Amino acid sequence: MPVIKAFVSNPLLAGAPLDALGAATERACVDVLGAQAVQVQLLVVAAHAVPRGCPVYLEVRFRRNERRGAPVVARFMDAMESALDACFGALPRIRCFSEDQDFLHARN
Repeated sequence: MPVIKAFVSNPLLAGAPLDALGAATERACVDVLGAQAVQVQLLVVAAHAVPRGCPVYLEVRFRRNERRGAPVVARFMDAMESALDACFGALPRIRCFSEDQDFLHARN
């Protein structure tokens, strides 16, 4: 499932290596979170104005399970922090939310 939304200050997007970010994101989801590659969804959204806060904000939602405890999520955030810094030249603010499978309904 992992759904990853990166909100990025518009000027940082120009020439950013998004293919490399996509590959690094998929690798982190598969290798660290144990997700299936076909289930990884990455959205990079241009933030036209960031009057306060970090120029890169990452929001991650994934299914909760016994393999995704705090140490695993911390390793995932480390991997994503490195990938986003390499892509945009800025350390992101990251928020991860694990979703209870009993209350998650999805298609496709």
